[in-house]
Amino acid sequence: MLGFRGVFLATLGIVFALTASVAVAQPIEKRIGLVVGNAAYPSGALATTANDAGLVAQTLQAAGFDVIGARDLDDESVRHSVRDFLDKVTAAGPDALAFVCFAGHSVQLEGENYLVPIDAKIERDADVPVGGLRVYDFIVRPLASLHLKASFVVLDAARGNSFVKSGEPIAGGLALM
Repeated sequence: MLGFRGVFLATLGIVFALTASVAVAQPIEKRIGLVVGNAAYPSGALATTANDAGLVAQTLQAAGFDVIGARDLDDESVRHSVRDFLDKVTAAGPDALAFVCFAGHSVQLEGENYLVPIDAKIERDADVPVGGLRVYDFIVRPLASLHLKASFVVLDAARGNSFVKSGEPIAGGLALM
């Protein structure tokens, strides 16, 4: 079984292969990336997310991506960064490539994945849809609606749940998407 590093390296290999073959066949398309590394959670700092996000951002820049990078974002800042990213991707047009990487906490509830900003107040299962950001609605669906050449979403977020202390237990890891 591949860990995050193996999956991450395989994903970047696919991105490089796709972008290299596209660049040879036609003029270089616009490449836009959003990389978020959240580590400073009140429940305990995550040791590697900022470094992982930095490596992803550097790799994307080397592949010709215009990267929006951010770390330790609260709810408002995550929303603002995603809005800015989607505006850039929209302006780039349908031939653009988009890449999103979120490194930080996430939780799964009832088969849905939620990103967790550093200021999220999630103490019970009912808090997840309010304090978290549903991955499908927040990132996947908006990107799909733009009909881009290609879009990638990488989540380095399958972490143990340190938030929910009451209510129904939350599943570990992420749901299939």
